[in-house]
Amino acid sequence: MPVHAIRIEEHLWSSASPLRRHEWRTITTDIVSGEPPWPSRDPCTLIAGCDDRHLHFVFTGSSRAADALALARADIALIVGEYAGLIKKLSGGDLHSAQIEALDMAKRVVHDAGATRIGALLPDLSPSFETRRRFFSLVVSLTVDTTRLGPLPAHQHHSRHVR
Repeated sequence: MPVHAIRIEEHLWSSASPLRRHEWRTITTDIVSGEPPWPSRDPCTLIAGCDDRHLHFVFTGSSRAADALALARADIALIVGEYAGLIKKLSGGDLHSAQIEALDMAKRVVHDAGATRIGALLPDLSPSFETRRRFFSLVVSLTVDTTRLGPLPAHQHHSRHVR
């Protein structure tokens, strides 16, 4: 498989809480366990990280000359902000089941829009919509510490351990 592992940049990883690290493990494992996220790349590991202005994706072990990608945070800020806001609302108390259902549906719609946006910004990313949705989850978790948005974990995927 072209991208066989995804790691988080060391400075982000070392400063993250155990819960956030667990979330990253879960998301990255979900990404690489599905269709290859970058099917045209040689076998490699993807190192993901971010700073105040960009998300960085470095392909290590790749024989390609261009083995790094950058994504401006400004290009995804609105959709990530909307998604994080919905997570925060869902984790708030005193919601009726109809409100929870409506917010959950809105969250899915925004997640789908985020996947479409990521696909437009990273055209070499797999055309699989599910892979793009999973990659949007990674983008959100890199830019926002979703584990601090409320009492409920933001991403409840299958627990698998990889670093």
